[in-house]
Amino acid sequence: TMSGGIDYSKWDNLSVSDSDASSVDDDLDGGSPEFENERNFISSIIQQSTPTNSNNASSSPSGDYSTAEIALLKNGIAYEKEKDNDVGWLLIGPSKNDIRVHPDDKSTHLYSSIIYTEDPNTYIPDRTEYKDERVEKWGIEPPSRQEEGGDGIESFMARMMMSSNTSWEYDEHNLENPEMQFIDILIRRRSKYNNSDAITEAMKFTYVVRIELCECENDVWRRIRVPSGIGLSVFHDQVVCPVMGWSRGYHGYAFEDPRDGTIIGPAKNSAYIDTMHVPMIYKKIMDDKGCPLAALLMKKGDVAYYNYDLGDCWMHRLVLEDIVAEEDSVTLMAGKGACPPEDSNGLDSKGFSAYADFLKDYKRKPKSPKMKDAVKEASGAINYSQPWDGSPPMKFQPLEFNIEYHRRLLSLMIAGPALKTQRGRMAMMPGAKYKESFKGCDNCGNRLKPLSKCLGCRKVSYCSRECQVQAWKEHKPECKKHSAKKSKSKKK
Repeated sequence: TMSGGIDYSKWDNLSVSDSDASSVDDDLDGGSPEFENERNFISSIIQQSTPTNSNNASSSPSGDYSTAEIALLKNGIAYEKEKDNDVGWLLIGPSKNDIRVHPDDKSTHLYSSIIYTEDPNTYIPDRTEYKDERVEKWGIEPPSRQEEGGDGIESFMARMMMSSNTSWEYDEHNLENPEMQFIDILIRRRSKYNNSDAITEAMKFTYVVRIELCECENDVWRRIRVPSGIGLSVFHDQVVCPVMGWSRGYHGYAFEDPRDGTIIGPAKNSAYIDTMHVPMIYKKIMDDKGCPLAALLMKKGDVAYYNYDLGDCWMHRLVLEDIVAEEDSVTLMAGKGACPPEDSNGLDSKGFSAYADFLKDYKRKPKSPKMKDAVKEASGAINYSQPWDGSPPMKFQPLEFNIEYHRRLLSLMIAGPALKTQRGRMAMMPGAKYKESFKGCDNCGNRLKPLSKCLGCRKVSYCSRECQVQAWKEHKPECKKHSAKKSKSKKK
């Protein structure tokens, strides 16, 4: 049994549709006994399959073995050929069922070795392999595997380039590369967990959460009371941004679960230009629609991470300090320190580490010419020069925290509309307008919790099973009417 990860076995037999799911090391492991038979005849296979003409050393292999097969055999990776198809897919992993490799894929030696040795339907990362037991990137690149092939910039760039060069081989068959196939199964499993009875019960409380900027924990933090059932997209937009001081609708974000490396964020929202960094830093993110805060934090002491601005990477730590009776409101209880400037204005580098260095220098010599210039430039950042509430520009004061100002922002945000998901639109730029919505539960009006549409008519939405049951008597005639119309249109 792996240490400290989420045990999904309780939920693996639950039925969740793909729509509910919202929906690279140089040397592969190859040390397992199951691969030793392949090792015994690899050299003869390569000799038979590789062209002997030195002038054609980079050409495709001859014989009955494809490019991908030769690469897998070289690294001692067991596979089976899928039968009854024209492509000749190679099935990998212990089950030889879920992950497909295209025979012309030239990136097989660059994918994480985890996808060849572990079953995504049962895989649980070992937290003890990671620093501070913080599992990252879906747990498919543990430090022990990274040491085999290295995790430097050259290796990283080689993986990115090679994967992009072969993506068409999967695209034309409506598939993603093997790593993404592996992660998609992890996402489906995680969706079952997020929709389990345990999480539903955990959504009936109020959390006391400390939000602290990493490496600046004593200088920049906020303490809030927030419903445990609040949706993560709403939590980002209407809670974290106003209490911290980040601009609204300006940058993307991602939530990280250190228990299993799950990454959750606006996967279906094209409004944030910095989501272009997702493949590089996370590989893939699970869409946060329908995912509550309770799916990340369940018991006192639990920790999760929130990354704001996927270009600069402002990493925050979320700590669940207490669990109290459920409240419908959100409260800013306390805080310290100013919000850093958007786009890292005035800093020598980008993100939370650079800001930690800036604060150290500022505390030592706040009136030095360098610090004065930095503060002046930071004051020009959009979150200070163009406050979301329309108030006059403010001066950036690193060590100050105006709690009344941030409480006012929070009240305005909670009372106002939430941002709507934008699909297929150009990424949002400074000054651009975003779409908003006042949509809430059609029974109780709650706008904080994730909403689920009625499966019958798809016309109304509810924040819980209880609300759906309460509204059913009144909604039943309308639901049947719309359902009948849908049936007729399908028959036509």
